[in-house]
Amino acid sequence: MIRSYPGRVWSQSNRCWYIEDREDSFRDITRYFRGKFRINTVELHDSPGKVNSDIVPLSKNNSTGTGLRSDEPFPEHHDSYFNKNHWAEGGQGFTSFDPVEFSIDYSSGRLIIKFTGRYDKEWIRELRHYGKPVYNKERREWHLTATRSTIDSLADYFSDIGVKVITKKVRKPEGLKNRIKEVTSGIRERESGYEAIAALKLLESYLSEQRYSRHTIKTYLSQLEYFFKYCQPALPSDINNEDFRAFMEEHIMILGYSASFQNQVITAIKTYYSLIPESDFDIELIKRPRKSRPLPQVFSKEEVKRILNSTRNLKHRLILWITYSCGLRRSEVVNIRLSDLNRERGILHIRFGKGNIDRVVPVSEKVWEKIEEYRDSYHPIIWLFEGQKGGQYTTSSVYHVFKAALSRAGIYREVGIHSLRHSYATHLHETGLDIRYIQELLGHQSSRTTEIYTHVSRRHLVQIKSPIDDLDLH
Repeated sequence: MIRSYPGRVWSQSNRCWYIEDREDSFRDITRYFRGKFRINTVELHDSPGKVNSDIVPLSKNNSTGTGLRSDEPFPEHHDSYFNKNHWAEGGQGFTSFDPVEFSIDYSSGRLIIKFTGRYDKEWIRELRHYGKPVYNKERREWHLTATRSTIDSLADYFSDIGVKVITKKVRKPEGLKNRIKEVTSGIRERESGYEAIAALKLLESYLSEQRYSRHTIKTYLSQLEYFFKYCQPALPSDINNEDFRAFMEEHIMILGYSASFQNQVITAIKTYYSLIPESDFDIELIKRPRKSRPLPQVFSKEEVKRILNSTRNLKHRLILWITYSCGLRRSEVVNIRLSDLNRERGILHIRFGKGNIDRVVPVSEKVWEKIEEYRDSYHPIIWLFEGQKGGQYTTSSVYHVFKAALSRAGIYREVGIHSLRHSYATHLHETGLDIRYIQELLGHQSSRTTEIYTHVSRRHLVQIKSPIDDLDLH
């Protein structure tokens, strides 16, 4: 096998084979031997420059036959190999194991590996080939030194045996999180002066007159107040473009705030200073950050089915059903009043949606039956969804209902409940509904917002023929 490997060279002095050290060399040679030999790379990771190969033939006669769950204790030592019974037809991988999560803790330089459900003991042996993994019993996860070769090779390993790898968002370094908390709390504790308080009241009056939502008003006031406190001892009337530039460069950027947060702050500042034309602050010079436009996260219909059927709690199930079937935002879900439901016309009236836009959406007969079952059991008084002690249900409760449903459905993606709304729009487009009707159902002011679903819909993609189909290949 070694002699058949392209680019291999024998070193008489070192009594070993070697290959050129390219970026993808380690991954390629690991793939080449995997499945036939167990590869030990401990010394490669522990002692850079000293590479000794410990390749042991992989015997499939020694099998685990366990398929342990991730909540069971991890064995300290074992001598098991791949389970022949779990190997899929044609060696394409395991079919009975749950996904593996990868994330990186940049503060410690550790790769964090979490088995989300059923796992094979052999996976633990594989981890030990990449250094000295540490198991965190409290969090039920393994920690390894994060190197590019380790991450790529382990991802390839799990992919080769048919186990899905989920890459979660990187954790914000604890040091940075503590720094943000320390800096922002110190600024927020400062006392606002008389002029700043008057400025905030002016902005609040203007936003109220323009019929901005309570949530938007609260957000803008909070952002502007924070900006004023940062610029102290300068008064709001004395703040200029240099102060603004320093705030952006030395605070927003250094502390790693997102572009959307930065844009929100800019909007609050520009709105206030547009009301003060005699100010030295030239808002025309303020440039907004370039905004990314990622595609929405969309579930397949099969995934939606698993999510909507994942809970037996009647209230939680109806929350998920109505969110998807009507394409609602979670704020719209908790704002549904009993009076907004019109059974005779088969519609739900959404009041004061985003941008204070009202709309009506059709309600499926299947959902009406679930609503009636829910009302007979829970007897809500004002709001369709009310807390255990009465009153309006909270958006955070809706979020937790969704995350619990995702876990029970076996879906381990970093998505929010808004993905059900995205899925609703995409599935409508795939059935052939005109984009203008989808815009109306979602309550979008601009058709450009709705058009993003044409990029994730498979409606036309499935009709596209790849040019490779026209080539005579063997």
